[in-house]
Amino acid sequence: MSRINMTEKRKKDKSENYDVIVCASSDLPPEGFQTCIDIIKRGEAVDPDFAEAELPLAKVLVVARKGDEIVGVGVIKRIRRGYASRIVDRSGVSFDLDIPELGYVAVDEKHQNRGISHRIVAELMSKHEGQLFATTFDPYMKITLTKAGFTQVGREWPGRKGQLSLWIKD
Repeated sequence: MSRINMTEKRKKDKSENYDVIVCASSDLPPEGFQTCIDIIKRGEAVDPDFAEAELPLAKVLVVARKGDEIVGVGVIKRIRRGYASRIVDRSGVSFDLDIPELGYVAVDEKHQNRGISHRIVAELMSKHEGQLFATTFDPYMKITLTKAGFTQVGREWPGRKGQLSLWIKD
C-alpha cells in the first residue's frame, strides 16, 4: 500500500469506531442531554446556560458516540432573527435573517483529532437543504467549516474566548 493510502487509511480508522447519528433531544435520556451540555461547556465557546435552553429547540441534533458514550455534539439551531441581526451588525455582512445557524459543534477532548467534527458537520448538512451560517473563533472549526464548503465573510469581532468570524454556506 502506498504511503498516501496508508495515511488515508489511518485517518479513516481514527473515526470509524464512532457512530454519528441524528436524534431528537427528547430521545436522549437526561444524562445524555447533560453530557452534550457538558461537552459544549468544556469547549468554552458559548454560554452553557444558553446552550442548555436552546439545545432542545434545535432543528437538527447530531451526537457522536463511541459505544454507549456520547463524545460529540452539533446542531442546526432554530431560526433566531434577532441573533442573526446582531451577527449582521458585528460582521458587516448582510444575509437573510431566516437562515439557520450551524453550531454547538464540540467533541470531548479525549476524542479530538479523529475527524469527528467533520462527520458531525457532514451529518448535520445532510439533513438540511439551503443556506447555513456559523460563527467561530476556533482554528480547527474553521478548517472543518472550510472543508464543508463554508466561506468566511466580513470582519471579525470580539467573542467570549477570541475573535469571532462569520461563515456562510450557500
